[in-house]
Amino acid sequence: MCNLMTTRLNILFLIILSACNSKSADKTIEKISADPSSIQINQRQDSVDIQIDTLKINDQKFIQTLKGSNFNCLMSLQGDTIVRSEDYYFKAEFLDIDEDGYKDIRVFAFSNTPNQCDNYLFDKKLKTFKLIENCDLDIQKIKGTKFFYSYNRAGSADMNWESHLSKIENNKLVDCGYMYGQGCDFEIEKNPQIIEIYKVSNSDTDEKILIKKLPYQKHIKEFGDKWEFIENYWTRNCKTFER
Repeated sequence: MCNLMTTRLNILFLIILSACNSKSADKTIEKISADPSSIQINQRQDSVDIQIDTLKINDQKFIQTLKGSNFNCLMSLQGDTIVRSEDYYFKAEFLDIDEDGYKDIRVFAFSNTPNQCDNYLFDKKLKTFKLIENCDLDIQKIKGTKFFYSYNRAGSADMNWESHLSKIENNKLVDCGYMYGQGCDFEIEKNPQIIEIYKVSNSDTDEKILIKKLPYQKHIKEFGDKWEFIENYWTRNCKTFER
């Protein structure tokens, strides 16, 4: 039985190394632990380590691969890819994105957008994770509702920004509202500071209807006030964007 388990683990190691690093055949495995509760493989080439270990998430075991200190990919114990291998990933967080009582996965990417990430929801029936389509930011749940909101900078040293109000339908993020904040104070006469709020009439074509304009300085007096304003506005008004 022990030999059979070891053989299965060795086969699984080969699958992982092939999926996460196509050059791994040239590397020397420095450390292997055959205990499936604490699997570790450390490899070194050009000062880059590869580490493989097991994670227990929602009472299910998964295999995580790190390159150096950066997250790289996640697989099931059966060898199925959960989060595919990408060299632009650097950090994974395990949190309850949709507040259903189960941990989900958020994987951050190296990008000019600091909060760019992929988001995976846990499917409690299939006991695995599914990627949320059309979702590349760290969405935040509005408590007590089905809505989420996001933030993204839109230029002028983050003085201009945008925020989307969305819902998750069939594992796809669907926009319901959009907010654009123009807080840049350069040439205000030509480009007045303003907050524009839109209702998304067609998320497939990105058609929007302008429903409100708000004076920027009245609602956002300091740079850091914008995050509180965005959260409060969507929380108070999200139901009016229902489609």
